[in-house]
Amino acid sequence: MINSLDTKGLPFKDLVISGLLIFIVSTLIANLYNPLWGFTYAFGNVLTLAFLSWLYQDSWNTNQY
Repeated sequence: MINSLDTKGLPFKDLVISGLLIFIVSTLIANLYNPLWGFTYAFGNVLTLAFLSWLYQDSWNTNQY
């Protein structure tokens, strides 16, 4: 369950850096090409990170068994 996930061990710094990177790159894409492409890029990255966090939540959870 995601509610039993121990978030104390997760690196907050990595979350902030990845969030800033997604924001900066999606802003650049939106300004250079089309705002829809920037939104699509940001949304795709957030979905990918959410899927990876779901996929690897067992390795982050220290309360197993």
